Amino acid sequence: MKRNVSILLASLLVAAVAFAPIALAGPVGTMELNAGYNKNSQEIVPGGDSMGGGLGFGASYWRGTSPSVSWGGEVSFDNLGSAEYNDNTVNNNYKTSGSVFRVNPAVRYTFGPGIGTSFYAQGGAGLYAVSGKTVGTVAGFATNSDESQSKIGFNFGAGVNFPVAPTTKMNVGLMYHTVSTEGQSTNYVNFRAGIGFNL
Repeated sequence: MKRNVSILLASLLVAAVAFAPIALAGPVGTMELNAGYNKNSQEIVPGGDSMGGGLGFGASYWRGTSPSVSWGGEVSFDNLGSAEYNDNTVNNNYKTSGSVFRVNPAVRYTFGPGIGTSFYAQGGAGLYAVSGKTVGTVAGFATNSDESQSKIGFNFGAGVNFPVAPTTKMNVGLMYHTVSTEGQSTNYVNFRAGIGFNL
């Protein structure tokens, strides 16, 4: 776990160093804050159920390189929720939960002139720290396991931007995330809404 935290802190430091000169270069960037709902459709319990989903939140910085193309970086915590199940043969009860912390560069393509309401497509790749925890009761005794893995993952999606003030835009979108961890792949959809401020 300490190794994963060190990797994430190092990634954040690298991102900060990389984007600092860009942010100081002039008023051509956008800081964006977003929140949303994450849903993992994978079957993780014997009965075939998936985790119930959960809330997530993040932040990103975008710099336009043309009227249509923007490069940026995202940091986000995505809660995947939990699922409960029971082994009826011996009456053992379990609860499994999961979450993802990610840091990734990304590129966004905006269709049209970028003035007023506009649609965009987005994709990126970066470091995903996937955490899973299972607690339960086995033969009357409490048991738990906690595991975390840091792997390279990918995301892509689309959304719509619309202005709410001269220097402020809101957006809604859908992103799909996939990361292969030891033993299984973690794939989930992120429905989110955000607000961006021109710097």
